[in-house]
This record gives sequence, structure tokens and C-alpha cells, in this order.
Amino acid sequence: MESMLTGLVLLMLFAGVVASLPFAYAGWRRLTQREGDLQIWRALRRTGIAAEDAAASQAKLARAVRRCVMCPSIEECDHWLASGDREGLGLFCPNASFFGEMKAEKDSRTKH
Repeated sequence: MESMLTGLVLLMLFAGVVASLPFAYAGWRRLTQREGDLQIWRALRRTGIAAEDAAASQAKLARAVRRCVMCPSIEECDHWLASGDREGLGLFCPNASFFGEMKAEKDSRTKH
């Protein structure tokens, strides 16, 4: 009975390691292939948001930076940034709602 429990625990640990591999790979790839700024800073500028505007919401910005570092959509983001488009970010970016929220906050501040 004890060996079955040990086997089950080992199987669960193995499943956890396997489940975390894509995130670890994305982070490793990001760290080893990064050339300059993270894409989040260029995407913020593209959407019309200054880094200072986003910094007002430090916790949200920290989560957005973490999502950017671990994002598996690096190629799609680089392609979007190189294209000059302003639309289509929501098709691949896990931070698209963050950018929309920051843009809405900026727009509401400029109206008042």
C-alpha cells in the first residue's frame, strides 16, 4: 500500500514538472534570445500609453511584465510590432486587456 502511495506521489510530481515545461521553456527562450527591451514597452508605446502612465498601477504593471516575460507568443508579437499595425494585439497577447484598461484610464484622465 505504501509503495502505491509513493508511486502516486511521484507520478503527480512528474505531471507537475511536465505541465510547467512550456512556461519554463518560454522564460528560458525569452532570457537567452532577448534583444533590447521587452515587447511590452514597445506595445505600450504603440497603443499610445507612456510607461509613466502604466507605472501608476504598479501591481497591474508588474503582472503584465511577468506575463510578457513568460509569453509563448514572442514571434507573433515581434511580427505585430514590425508591421506598424495598431489593431490585432488581442489575437495573441495575454496583456491585451491590460493595454485596453491603461488606454481607457488615460483617455478618462485627458477628458477631465
